Amino acid sequence: MRSDRQAAHPKPLTGGFFLIIAFKCLKAVVFALVGFAALHLARLSAMPTLAELARFLRVGPENQIVRRIAEIIREVTPGQAIRFGFVSLFVAAVFATEATLLACRVWWSTYFTIVLTSMGLPLEIYEIFQKPASGRRYLLLGINAAILLFLWKRRNEFKEKSRTTLPTESVSDSPAI
Repeated sequence: MRSDRQAAHPKPLTGGFFLIIAFKCLKAVVFALVGFAALHLARLSAMPTLAELARFLRVGPENQIVRRIAEIIREVTPGQAIRFGFVSLFVAAVFATEATLLACRVWWSTYFTIVLTSMGLPLEIYEIFQKPASGRRYLLLGINAAILLFLWKRRNEFKEKSRTTLPTESVSDSPAI
């Protein structure tokens, strides 16, 4: 059984767990921002123009990323923006839950993260086949594969190492009445 001192001061998280938690938190923040932005766009009476978007992001309207975002926004209906916003917020909540459970050292959090991370791998591989020249997709696939390997090797690190001991009964020589 763990002593009270061990329970009060658990072993610190290793660097690998800290990086995984930070990565999951970063993904949660990004998905939450995208979700809130999509829900905000759905409420606008008119979608923003390229010039308004460039001014908001403080970049020139000739920026290719801003042009692509403006094209996407122009094609989105308010209903699609609402659905996309809620899905993004749900994904953000899942990533935040993964990070929180890992940070709290819940014994099954490694299994939870392994399952959820492995569920995303087929989508990442599909995206690589769609656009094989995209380095970002290879990077994300590599990061998630590294997370899976790390967590698989350390999947039982948070399990309490408790021994089931039965209390010893005193045996007396007197007969039981």
